[in-house]
Amino acid sequence: MLKLLSKKIMSGCETIGFSRTDSGLAVAHVWRQGGGAKPRLTFCDYSSGEMTAIETRLQELCRSRGWSSIPAVCALDFGGYQLLQVVPPEVPDNELREALRWQIRDLIDFPLEEAVIDVFHVPRGNQRERARTAYVVVAQRNLIRQRVAQMTDARLKVQAIDIPELVLRNLACLFHDTDRAAGLLFFGPDSGLLIVTRGQELCLARNLPVGVSLLQERPDFLERTVETVALEIQRSFDFYERSFAQAPIASLAVAPQDFDTEPLLAGLRASLGIEVSSLDLEKFLECPDPLPPNAGQCLLAIGAALRNEEEG
Repeated sequence: MLKLLSKKIMSGCETIGFSRTDSGLAVAHVWRQGGGAKPRLTFCDYSSGEMTAIETRLQELCRSRGWSSIPAVCALDFGGYQLLQVVPPEVPDNELREALRWQIRDLIDFPLEEAVIDVFHVPRGNQRERARTAYVVVAQRNLIRQRVAQMTDARLKVQAIDIPELVLRNLACLFHDTDRAAGLLFFGPDSGLLIVTRGQELCLARNLPVGVSLLQERPDFLERTVETVALEIQRSFDFYERSFAQAPIASLAVAPQDFDTEPLLAGLRASLGIEVSSLDLEKFLECPDPLPPNAGQCLLAIGAALRNEEEG
């Protein structure tokens, strides 16, 4: 995604993934071992603090661990891009991005010449008459340059700039490799993200108006917050089933957090009536023993490091 800089990443190699927010930086190192073996997570860490100090730490970390020239993938934070669903024009593939630039010009709040865009198609599902749709990712060029500079300053090899929806898709592919669709729920500081995947494909992405800050409110608020989350999830699942003419979604994985999520999981199970479980990284990755307590904050960085194909 926004892979103006990407080349294909193959099995049996290593990748650095990182994600940055206003309050910190997460870094992960993953080996794809090939031969059907689990990817190996050799390192993950989250550092909070002032950004200049954190970027210096990234450079020191890469130097001390010998990560010079290793491919790196950066996941943009939620405020760093727009994701727009459109009906793409019928033009040759090599003209699609330029055509979409003009199609979305009135949907962005900065000049078109400052925009970097990329596109990935949404599967049609079982309804043949369903209109072809696509997601367009739009980011400001200066932001992309800043993220590239962070990687090059750390002497990493720039592989791609990605987005949370697709790095979470990378994780979903590990624990759900059948043709039956499944959901994955992730919470950032101030908002949530629900994705629906089927096989290797991202079918649906929805932002939720609930983040970690609300989930950590006192118990009487938590019950109402969980009800809000469950309602948004059910609406999204219903939309997916209608639009794609697919069987009902039977499972939902919830990204781990650094607080007790069992009340959240129990509330979602009761409201949705489906299998709801916490995403257990150690089932799908060969992990350090033990995982650091802040591993949940590294999830987007881990997903970025799991990127293994040229197309989003």
